[in-house]
Amino acid sequence: MQADASMDGSSPTRQWSTAGLSRSDTTDAWQEALQGNYGGWQLTQGVGDGFSASIRNREFDGVRVVECVCDPCTGRLLPRFIDRQPEPYIGVQITKAGRERFHLGGEDICLGAGDLVIWTSTQPAEFTVMERLHKVSVVLPWSEIQERLPRGTTFSGTVIDSRVGIGAVLYSHVDSLAHQLELLTETDQAAVRRATLELLTAAMSHRVETPQRGLAVRYLGQLQDYILANLQDESLSPTSIASANHMSPRYVHMLFAQIGVSASAWIRTQRLERCKDDLRSRAYRDCSIAEVAYTWGFTDPSHFTRIFKQQYGVGPREYREAHHHAERFLAAGINRR
Repeated sequence: MQADASMDGSSPTRQWSTAGLSRSDTTDAWQEALQGNYGGWQLTQGVGDGFSASIRNREFDGVRVVECVCDPCTGRLLPRFIDRQPEPYIGVQITKAGRERFHLGGEDICLGAGDLVIWTSTQPAEFTVMERLHKVSVVLPWSEIQERLPRGTTFSGTVIDSRVGIGAVLYSHVDSLAHQLELLTETDQAAVRRATLELLTAAMSHRVETPQRGLAVRYLGQLQDYILANLQDESLSPTSIASANHMSPRYVHMLFAQIGVSASAWIRTQRLERCKDDLRSRAYRDCSIAEVAYTWGFTDPSHFTRIFKQQYGVGPREYREAHHHAERFLAAGINRR
């Protein structure tokens, strides 16, 4: 896959195509490209005569954006390949042109231009490209989304209405990422990653299966939305949340008890996740660890260091250094190639 230099020397945009490949090599090359970009998908038959495909992608902060154009083909994600993958992932895909059929969670889904589908690598699935397809996908770790959803949530894939509401916003976001892929600077990447996670979580929030039902679930979602919008407010607390949402503090605690965590612990986890994002981002490399902690509502750097290590098994300084070391190692490998 050919790499094009990015504007600021960060992870480059890469280009790949079947151009120049013999028919005997095309199926294997396409299989390898699918796995490199989407995970453990397997072609179920060789591609036809004259098959053509191209891919353009870029990866940053664990988010991979993939723009793909391909001729008809078929593939599937089998349980034995799901079990082998090192980390489950989730994908959101928009269809720009062509037609594709997915089989997800026991349901057949037909996709055309303007459609949006969300799928995970934790469930068996099949796809059939029925006519030349142009799609854009964003692939990222499933754990990143799970941490933002109520405990006990299950999800097997769904189509989101891309014409209205959050579906329309998410579709435009994914489309814009493809158009601006080469132009995203190192400074942009943390913000883009965070926006992608929040939009995807919001789009999924009404399509997941949770152990709870009814009005209490809606109120819990309301509280979680309020918390996420005010995470940087150091005075955020169960009492202030209750007041802002016209509830009693006791009721706030009861709602969070449904998902097996206190309101304070949920706030702390969300703040730690944002701090972790910033510590691994090049855009915040010149910020001290204390500055990152203050940004997300932690007022005591020593306390922040202690709970960060409790949560992730390593202190924030060691986490940042290990991530940047891994980035330098990867960049050195890319330069050698």
